[in-house]
Amino acid sequence: METLSLETAVRLIVIGQQLLIAAVFLAGSDGRAARVSGAFFMLSVVAYMYTSDDALAGTLPLIDPVIALLSMMVPYLLWLFARAVFEGQWPTPLWIYAALLAGLPAWIIHVGQVSVDPTIRNGADVVFRVAELSIVAHALWIAVNGRPDDLLERRRAFRLFFVGIISLQAAAVILVELVFTGTTPPGWLTLLNVLVIAAMTIGLAIPMLRLSAQFFEPATSPEVGDDVAEPEHPGTAEDIYRDKLLQLMDDGYYRETGLTISMLANRLNYPEHQLRRLINGRLGYRNFSAFLNDYRIDDAKAALANAEQARTPVLTIALNLGYASLGPFNRAFKASTDMTPTEYRRRNLGRLSADSE
Repeated sequence: METLSLETAVRLIVIGQQLLIAAVFLAGSDGRAARVSGAFFMLSVVAYMYTSDDALAGTLPLIDPVIALLSMMVPYLLWLFARAVFEGQWPTPLWIYAALLAGLPAWIIHVGQVSVDPTIRNGADVVFRVAELSIVAHALWIAVNGRPDDLLERRRAFRLFFVGIISLQAAAVILVELVFTGTTPPGWLTLLNVLVIAAMTIGLAIPMLRLSAQFFEPATSPEVGDDVAEPEHPGTAEDIYRDKLLQLMDDGYYRETGLTISMLANRLNYPEHQLRRLINGRLGYRNFSAFLNDYRIDDAKAALANAEQARTPVLTIALNLGYASLGPFNRAFKASTDMTPTEYRRRNLGRLSADSE
């Protein structure tokens, strides 16, 4: 009986851990986008661990083509997972199809054993790895860029973990494969890579298996003007500052250009981490931008539907509401109404004209 090498044994342990995490992901009913993308990311790592080991690769001939394709999708599924967890949404179908198509030529060459000139093959590999690095870089950007806006402390902490462990490890793997394109990396380097992935898996399993539904499921933002539920124990410090916050926003403080949660906390003289918890837990918002946009977009809709402001440029309305430029305003408005500001104005002013006839 052939004895397993240390590297192969560690790979099998990591594969078992990843399969367990994938199963736990799929078992939950909340936050399906994050759970499904997370499960497929885990499965892609399993596929990579399988295909990159000479002792394991080829031992499952019936599903080897599927495993080969899945192993090429690690950076893309990492990116999908980042979008789903940190932005609370699936990307548009175009991005999903583009990600799948990116690995298709390499998959066809691998599975079909297509004879390709080594220079062309190596050049294609370099292009493919650079594309993977770009995808990982964007996943990093998603995690870092959205952290100041995130209201859930556990997810804010997970962003740092995600950047420090998962994405940097994926980037390291791609860099190694890029440097050693067309050659075999030294044995010590592949073993080190496997050990780092094993450590990453153990570190990932602990927080992932204990995450609450709130982590995955975006909070449902109430409409501006809705009655906020009365506290069970009125008079606490949080209740007092909740009332101060709502009054400040009703007075129009949300129109402050470049308003951040830090500025708002300073204005209220209230610790920032407690303000984050208040807006998330008591008012039901996933991030600070959603909180601000509810007030700003409500104002924008009133202005755009006002016949007296029909000649006011959309840019002026956006700037008056605290947006630094037109782009963020347009995106926020369309996300809220499924229309551009101009379309909304045209529809509502047209309705007013029809009603007056």
